[in-house]
Amino acid sequence: MFNRRFIVFVILWVLTLGALWWNWQSSLGMTLYSSQSGISASRYTQNLNGSWNQFSSLRQAWTTESEPSEGKYSKFFLTKGRPLVLPSSARFSVVTKRLQIPGEWSSRTMVLTFNGVQGHANVYLNGISSSEKIGEFEGSGGSNELEILPKAFRYGEDNVLLVELTGSAGQRASLLGSSWPKSGYIKGDIRLDAVVETTIMSPQVRVGWLESTAQITVATDLLHRGFSQEGPWTVYGVISDGSAGLAEQTLVVESQESPDRQPVTLTFQLPDARRWTLEDPFLYQLHLKVTNSKGDVDDLSLFLGLNAVTFESGYWKLNGQELIISGEALTPQEESRLRNSGEIESWLISKRLEGKNLVYFIGQIPDELWLQTADKVGIGIWAELPVELVPSKRLPQADDFRSLISEKRLHPSLWAWTVGKGLDSSDSAKMYLQQAEQEVQPSLAFAFTLLPNLPPGLSAEQMISIQGASIQGMWGSVDIETPLTAGVQWEKEQIFAGCWALLMVFLGWMNIRSVTWRYKEIGNSKPKRRLRNAWFWNGLFVFARLSMVAGLFTSGLFRIPLNLNPWFSHLWPSIQLLQAQSPWLIWAVLVGLLILIRLLQIGVVVPHLPEKPNEAGLIFWLERRYRWAVFIAIAWALIPWGVPFYVPIVGYILLGFLFFPIRAHDIHRIGGRYLPFLWVPGIIVGAVFVWGSFYISDWVFIWNMFQPLTHTIVQQLHELIK
Repeated sequence: MFNRRFIVFVILWVLTLGALWWNWQSSLGMTLYSSQSGISASRYTQNLNGSWNQFSSLRQAWTTESEPSEGKYSKFFLTKGRPLVLPSSARFSVVTKRLQIPGEWSSRTMVLTFNGVQGHANVYLNGISSSEKIGEFEGSGGSNELEILPKAFRYGEDNVLLVELTGSAGQRASLLGSSWPKSGYIKGDIRLDAVVETTIMSPQVRVGWLESTAQITVATDLLHRGFSQEGPWTVYGVISDGSAGLAEQTLVVESQESPDRQPVTLTFQLPDARRWTLEDPFLYQLHLKVTNSKGDVDDLSLFLGLNAVTFESGYWKLNGQELIISGEALTPQEESRLRNSGEIESWLISKRLEGKNLVYFIGQIPDELWLQTADKVGIGIWAELPVELVPSKRLPQADDFRSLISEKRLHPSLWAWTVGKGLDSSDSAKMYLQQAEQEVQPSLAFAFTLLPNLPPGLSAEQMISIQGASIQGMWGSVDIETPLTAGVQWEKEQIFAGCWALLMVFLGWMNIRSVTWRYKEIGNSKPKRRLRNAWFWNGLFVFARLSMVAGLFTSGLFRIPLNLNPWFSHLWPSIQLLQAQSPWLIWAVLVGLLILIRLLQIGVVVPHLPEKPNEAGLIFWLERRYRWAVFIAIAWALIPWGVPFYVPIVGYILLGFLFFPIRAHDIHRIGGRYLPFLWVPGIIVGAVFVWGSFYISDWVFIWNMFQPLTHTIVQQLHELIK
């Protein structure tokens, strides 16, 4: 089996794989503008947005980045990285950045903040060992902080920050999800802050109304980062309209036995308060400051909009007034384009002029830049939690998103959350939806169902059935006006399929014209010219048929309509990544793989056949039962003229089964058994079943999801028969 021919094909296949790896394309992305909330005047801040270096692994990154400090920097093609500007919509595995820390920062604790991370992040500083790892977190699109002790930095010289991203929790938990590709995004602001021992955390704001007087409750925490606390602390808060303070309060907070985190609540009374409305999106300013006995100061400044969004009797209400929703959904691709071009404000204003009052973010958490601009323009935002097509056993806890929701809740433009999409009707899903509804309050909570009439986890009005490219209810509608692309296509596939069909017709005709030969002639050591010619055309037909099968697989991969449903198009990044590669290289790899599988199958069979025939000769002899593949090639070539793509696939499978008894009879007629031919395919099928066993909950999810639909169809057929 492992003769020279097999080894040659293995080497060729490995070279083809190497070519695919060498030309591997990461998903294309765009540089994004971003913003941050809670601006502080007392913290030393270093903005880390901008140029980073991108690598495929931590080892490669550190090997390259550690060399300059040793005076032997080289850009060897196997280790050098590629530039990447962050934040970006491009996926990556590892990025690095060099930074220098001023000496005056050495007396403060460093806080590294990442916004808009989607993926599981591992962060290292000046090395990649466990001792140099400064933290890890699961990013779901919000803000994540890592605290770094001052002694971890090198002052007066370069520090290397390394960030490794793997697949997000949503990617791993979704239907048939996996950890591949091991990459993620950073779509938000990145910064390093040097803070004092006690910092004031991002607050939560609640607004109550007594006629025209607003009672504003600001709940925050004092986070003590030092070992020795210097209390008491004075917390001062003021609300202004941009020109003068309208309400203020001061609290003195004493030290406690549990010193790490102390809750603080400030209450402000604001007479004749202005509400945030679509026509008048007025924003107040909230400034919080904490000081201690040493004179250390930390502060936060942010904007406040006072409004109330409710859902009553199936309708939205803003500040008690009924609101008919006319919204537009924003795909991740369009969102990236607008942020890249800096058109966010002009785009939102144009939508307001068109009569739109809401923007729905599909499959993404809106960046602070979007929310701040929407606050200013006067338009609503409807966001999604990353819980889509998740089997019940893998559903997250609703409180996992508490920090993310609290962070975004500060914006008056954030009206609603979709807390789940495409979940089943299990008790676990219902419990999750109910808990998520509590978490997002006072914002509204909705859930999308793939099929109508599923038992609800929320009220019937909050369970929305997706209808094509829009969502609708008695409250209004949200549509996608941006035309969806038809998806990635294999460029010049039509020409290739037509040429390949002509080639197979020619090879089929030459095989028919060739001399008919029998099994016992396989071992002929001195074949005549006519027999050699027959073997030649048989061998070319084997290659052409397997290449055609590889072409159908490749065509199917590039025909997967990821953009057919905009609400779920972002869930399978592995398919998107494969579609970003060269279809010709993927086809070549599949051709080599199919040939190797065929050689392996025949190599296993040969010892169980009479006279142990030559492997190549046996393949040629068996190929005469596959001449019907010419019709499959013709069907593939006729796809542009209206033949459905599934016709050649289904046709190949049906004809394969139809000719199976003839192939088995040929083997029994020469005194052999056909069972050894099934060993290699059986191993492949067994491997598929083993893979599928890891997704038992996914198959149960699919069954539970479509069981009501099947039941409805059966009932309708039964009534029709009656």
